[in-house]
Amino acid sequence: MQDNVQTEVQAWRSQLRKGTLELAVLLALRKQRCYGLQLVDLLNAASLGISEGSIYPLLSRLRAEGKVQTEWVDSGVGHAHKYYELTAHGRKVLEAMLVAWDEFSRAFAGLTAKN
Repeated sequence: MQDNVQTEVQAWRSQLRKGTLELAVLLALRKQRCYGLQLVDLLNAASLGISEGSIYPLLSRLRAEGKVQTEWVDSGVGHAHKYYELTAHGRKVLEAMLVAWDEFSRAFAGLTAKN
């Protein structure tokens, strides 16, 4: 029975990560422009468990939606990196998402509060 519970919780955590990955990426890019693997490292340092396979399709979609822009940078050492940074539209979307996140978090806080 316990194994089944753990399996269900792991599946739920995976869905939670998928549902909040866009917000996490936009938050990371608000602080600094990054290349893909750098974003993976930043998000995993925050214990979000993100893989390369999930970050690049998302970055491509965010670019298509005009939320991020890209620039190839060749530092002269190693290979060039494609850096991602927020656009003005991306910043506006992020701010609106943060308002929604705050409302959602407060709703859950109300549900989980012990009386």
